[in-house]
Amino acid sequence: MADDNSMSGRSSSSEDEDQPTSVRTKIKKEPCQPKARKFSVTFENFRDLPAVKNRGVQSSKFACFGHDWRLQLFPGGYSDYPTPPKGAVGVCVERSNQTGKWPNVKFLFELKSPDGNISLQTSGDPSSYKCYSNTSNICALTTRPDIKHRFLDDKRALTISVVMEINEFVPKNPLAATMLKLFGDEESSDVIFEITKKEEKTKKRRREMASSSVQFHAHRFILEHTSSELAALCESSPEGGMNSPIIINDIKAEVFRGLLYYIYGGEIRQESLMASGKEVIDAADKYGVVNLKLEAEVWYVHSTRITTDNVIDNLLYADAKNLALLKEAVMDYIVKNKKKVMKRVSFKEVPGDIYKDLLAAVSRVLDDSDEDNSDEEEDEEKDDYASMGIGALRQKLDQRGIDIDGSRDTLIAALKKRS
Repeated sequence: MADDNSMSGRSSSSEDEDQPTSVRTKIKKEPCQPKARKFSVTFENFRDLPAVKNRGVQSSKFACFGHDWRLQLFPGGYSDYPTPPKGAVGVCVERSNQTGKWPNVKFLFELKSPDGNISLQTSGDPSSYKCYSNTSNICALTTRPDIKHRFLDDKRALTISVVMEINEFVPKNPLAATMLKLFGDEESSDVIFEITKKEEKTKKRRREMASSSVQFHAHRFILEHTSSELAALCESSPEGGMNSPIIINDIKAEVFRGLLYYIYGGEIRQESLMASGKEVIDAADKYGVVNLKLEAEVWYVHSTRITTDNVIDNLLYADAKNLALLKEAVMDYIVKNKKKVMKRVSFKEVPGDIYKDLLAAVSRVLDDSDEDNSDEEEDEEKDDYASMGIGALRQKLDQRGIDIDGSRDTLIAALKKRS
């Protein structure tokens, strides 16, 4: 029968095994998604921890979801995994206070390399933490030699992040669905946009120009908080764009519809973003819908094959639209194909402020591990922003609630300002 007070997941018959020993650890709470909590647990002097199979060591306590927890580590491996990875170090979460019902919580363990990149993930089944069986609730990481080789910092410490998420049904906030119901609602709208397009029409051997138009209804109060540019068009239009539609003739109707749909909280399919990447980027950039622009940029980068024929066009486009991720992809291509690029590509039209981006690409692509002998204090920062990827920089800014649009220098400056 399941026991709600079971903590470590080790068999009750394992009386010959040593009890887990508390060791020196540092615990840090990290930003995470709303339903989850994330803690980084650092085990100091990992090399000195016992390499005896099934012998556990435990971290200091940390509080989460109304309970006190510890992270238990098996530095010498564990013998009874469901599928035994030979010699793999084991890890599990245990509850310190043994009273009350075991909470329905999911666990995800992340093993980090010294540069902060997540290199390995493994998860624990919450149901297995309710029983005495030692066959399923200890998660395997990797071997002790691999940890020593790849995951210890310069002080021989091992950092494991544990993400804990409530595994219960939680109803969603209905606001998003309510907003989407307002999309295209004519009765409540107070703004009309008219997308016009001139098309050639052949009739009786002569060409004529025919105009086609599509109208979209919107709400000014929503535009004021999502697109200052579209809101400004409402202000400058006679009667605010209600009785006299606001004419837009530089964007396709389907692209504008997607833009408005996104503004109202909808998600655009990846296929559409990949098929019309540049058009979406241009529209989102012009009308100030930053997150859509950056999302479309991601799919444009992943659907575009950079070659020597288009490398400069993509670089100039990235510079003109302030697309830092695309610029990073171009720089990486240049570094990886430097001989071919030097032979076939002209850089006459390239702006002169790309050198920092190019040096950052060299650092990423070539994995330059040489130490910087500079005495400047900023070079000794814990986070090496200069060589960090654009995606990682944007994620850090987003976690801090800072604007994520801008060049590499802009993003780094914003992070340093808030550090």
